[in-house]
Amino acid sequence: MSLTNTAVATKRLSIKGKYNDFSDFYDVNKVVIYKNILNLFSQFKKKEKNELVLTISAKIKGLDWETDLNFKRKEMNVLVRDIMPYFEQIEDYETCDKICKLYKTLQES
Repeated sequence: MSLTNTAVATKRLSIKGKYNDFSDFYDVNKVVIYKNILNLFSQFKKKEKNELVLTISAKIKGLDWETDLNFKRKEMNVLVRDIMPYFEQIEDYETCDKICKLYKTLQES
């Protein structure tokens, strides 16, 4: 069974700049990527959304690079397991609060 387009929430994130390697790219843009993942996860509030896709593109080592991050509704633990520790580390407690509220809302739905 395939998902219809209405069941998938998608977002494209094109990151400008030139990066020497993936670590350089990721270190500089982690907050932007994670906040986009968080915003995309809010699409799960809509009951018809079953999957999320974040397409990220950048120029790394002079080459065009692109990847898709795919998430299913049952993988919402990514928010508290992977995303929230980063925001705790940088002491962005406002974003931590948003993550907690979203996670609780998604658990209840």
